[in-house]
Amino acid sequence: MAARRNQRSHLTLRKVTDVTTKQGQVVANGAFQLFSDRRGAEVADLLDDVFGRTDVVALGSDWRGIVYFTLADDEEFADDVVFGFDASSGSSGELATFDEVLVAVRNGTIAEAVDVESFDAWREATGTRAIDMGSCVPPATYEFLGGDAAERSVQTQDLLTFIAVGAALMGRMAELGVQPGDAVPDEVFDESRWGTT
Repeated sequence: MAARRNQRSHLTLRKVTDVTTKQGQVVANGAFQLFSDRRGAEVADLLDDVFGRTDVVALGSDWRGIVYFTLADDEEFADDVVFGFDASSGSSGELATFDEVLVAVRNGTIAEAVDVESFDAWREATGTRAIDMGSCVPPATYEFLGGDAAERSVQTQDLLTFIAVGAALMGRMAELGVQPGDAVPDEVFDESRWGTT
């Protein structure tokens, strides 16, 4: 654990030389959030568990709950490749380079990349001025459970909770052998079956 934290610190110092990450940074009323060191470490620890890794460096997230991260120790990818992970759909993939993300944060174009128009429409519809660091507006139902990404919750949710619940439900479905397109069995939601009551 200490080695991983040192690795993360080294990566942060090397890559984020001109952006302070002590406080974090919010763009466009929370449409995009560049994590503080503490929040980044919390999200990275969770993503390490989700992906079974030890080298995730969480950079930020957007209002939809998509998390942006790099991998500090993966020979397949350059260490400046930024990936996105959407806990609602379970999808992840390469998005940009670290420098491209920082430039987009600095000049505000990151807002366009994260669909700020839909975010502004949601804010207007719900009377929400802004969302806090570490919050997101997830779909009303996870996409992997049949939800629609366009149908958003009317309340914000803690990002860590959103990711953790999604990962737990995906894990349960995998354990039950549920395949894409299958009906979701009630057992997925039976807390007594999973020992979490």
